[in-house]
Order: sequence, then structure tokens, then C-alpha cells
Amino acid sequence: MKKTILLLGVIISTLLLTGCDGNVTRDIRHAGFALSGNEFACSTLMPIDDETPAQETIMYSDGSFAITESGRLYELSLQQPYSNEENCRKISFSVDIIAYMDNKILKGIDNKYYYAPGSSNQPALSEVTTADSEYQIYNLLLSSPTVKKVMTVNTGQGIYYVLEDDGTVYEYTLVQQDNASPYQIQSKIPVYSSSEYGNIIDFNYAGDSTTTYIKTENEIYRMKATNEEECTKYADVACNYKMKKDETLTKYYKEEPKILYYGPSILITTYGKEFTPA
Repeated sequence: MKKTILLLGVIISTLLLTGCDGNVTRDIRHAGFALSGNEFACSTLMPIDDETPAQETIMYSDGSFAITESGRLYELSLQQPYSNEENCRKISFSVDIIAYMDNKILKGIDNKYYYAPGSSNQPALSEVTTADSEYQIYNLLLSSPTVKKVMTVNTGQGIYYVLEDDGTVYEYTLVQQDNASPYQIQSKIPVYSSSEYGNIIDFNYAGDSTTTYIKTENEIYRMKATNEEECTKYADVACNYKMKKDETLTKYYKEEPKILYYGPSILITTYGKEFTPA
């Protein structure tokens, strides 16, 4: 009798958890994401249970590699597992990463710059030297210890968005007098301020697109059309975009089961589901 009761308890708990996961999946799909047929497994980057957090927390990922909050690097294979039966494996690299630019340049704690995995025709994690024609720009934007992330917005106009450790994203404009002159920072103005959104820990910029986002310690904001119904219905009505809090993603940002990681090209839940922006 006791065994029967115990078994029923396990079955009911499993059904409740499965139902809860299904609700999260449904809500994320309604928020504009496509569910992948792949499952994500990584014992280091995923929590064991509600009481046991992950050993490492993903700070940034482009889907092929991940940087953790501790500065370590992991290679990812989202479509099929490695021989360790997981979708991740640690990259043997002795230098912790403290900042990065786009998805191609990494800054180490040694204040040197390295090519990110799969980002160029240069060997992954080889040092960026002054022989690189863009070295001066990398160094100008990443050299400050306050800089955490840089994204290129418009190379022709010299515009870059930069997240600093005060939790604000700034627009930097670089100029040079002529081709022989060094680049200089002409201006630096707040784009997404911590005073308006809270302390920003990550962002992505892709113009007027829902993949443009900012993440604070507690909330996720995405670029959305404020007049979506009209501008998608009528050819002569332009969409007006604004950064708005995403209630669904914010809800599952902290709750269990929750979002393990949300980035420019991938969303992963703590129960192993993968999503991509639809």
C-alpha cells in the first residue's frame, strides 16, 4: 500500500512538472520564439534541481560558444551532442575573458585581445596583434576596464554601442581626420541608461527588431512596435518602435522553471528546450 502511494506521488509530481514545463514552452512560443527540435544538456551550465544551481552561468553565447560569468569559455553544439553526451565542452584556455566585442573579439584578464572561436580566418583564441587593421578600434573601445561589451552599429559612421560597468549602454562615435590619423572618440552619450531601466548586464542591437534587447538584473526589454496591429495591416503605416519590457521573458527570467540563457540567437530553458527568434 505504501509503495502504491509513493508511486502515485511520483507520477503526480512528474505530471505537474511536465505540465508546468509545457506552459512555459507555450508562453515562450507566444512571445515570438520558434521551438527547436533539439534538447540542450550540459551538466556544468544547467542546474541539477531547484535547490542546486548551475556551476557556471552563461554571460554571452552566439550559439557556437559561450562565455560564463567567471570568464571561462565553452564550445557548444546545439544540434547534436559531443561524445560526452552533452551539448557543451569546456575550451582549454587559461585566460579568463572579461569583455568582448561583437562575437569576434575577446578581451582577457591579461588585457590582451583574442579572436573568438569561429569568428574569422584567424586561429581561434590566437592573440590579436597590431598587424590586424582593426586593432586600433578594438583597443580604443575595449581598453578601458569599465567596458564590458561592445557592438558595432554603423562602421561607416563610426558608431558603436558600449556597455560599461555602471550598467548603462553608451553610443560611442569614433572619427579620424584622415586615413593616416589615429581614431579618436568624438562623443559618448547614453543610449539605454541604468537610471531608466535599472542596472543593465547585457544587450543586443539589431535595429528595429525584437532581437534588439537589454537585460537588467531582474527584467528583459525588447524592441517592439507600439502600433503593431496597424503597421502590419496597412502598407502605408510605418511601424513605430520602442524598447518595452517583455512580460513573458521577465516572468521566466527568475522563476522556476525558467530561462537558462537568452541571447541574440538562442533561448534555452532550465529544462533543456531550445528556442530561436521566430
